[in-house]
Amino acid sequence: MASQTQLVPPMAQTAPTRDPNSSGDMRATLLFAAIESFTVGLVIIAQNGTILHKNSHAQNLLEEMSCSPSQVLPNTLWQACQSLMEKQDEPSDLFPEDTKVVLEDEISTDHSVIRMRAQWFDWSNSDCQHSDCFLITLEDRQQSLSVIASQESQRYGLTTRETDVWTLKRVGHSYKEIAAELYISENTVKKHLKNIYAKKEQSTWSV
Repeated sequence: MASQTQLVPPMAQTAPTRDPNSSGDMRATLLFAAIESFTVGLVIIAQNGTILHKNSHAQNLLEEMSCSPSQVLPNTLWQACQSLMEKQDEPSDLFPEDTKVVLEDEISTDHSVIRMRAQWFDWSNSDCQHSDCFLITLEDRQQSLSVIASQESQRYGLTTRETDVWTLKRVGHSYKEIAAELYISENTVKKHLKNIYAKKEQSTWSV
């Protein structure tokens, strides 16, 4: 029978302070440096809700999502962790035991839409007893699409104004919204997009 353990949302908890000179911290230091280099938010969480590590991108997004200063994890993230624990205890005829379960969700905030992915993470280094943790990935969809739009603008050879239009189009704005944002007419937006699509097609054929 599946475990029905009820977990309350964790309050402000952080991992114990590490000694950077200890031998066991070398691997952890390298791991933290790699995590910090990611362009998405990454959070490593123990099963008791303690945040073992988070990069700066995750910190910014957690602040945007949290309901109160004392609550380290927003309810949505903690519910995902609970679901992973419940699914671990449930027998499954559809998937082998070693199948990695990844839960995904989209969280709307006042400023953006954040894509969340939660999965188990084996953090087995010599100075940490949390071998089975949760890895939460947080991605600001608008920011990611803006970066993609910028890369595409360079690839297609777009002008500055075309780049502005393409970026807003990429993040989901309508013709009317783009026109209002850039103080241009909707017909001008359509002309810019027509030119953009032509340059995009030309770039595709030239590859």
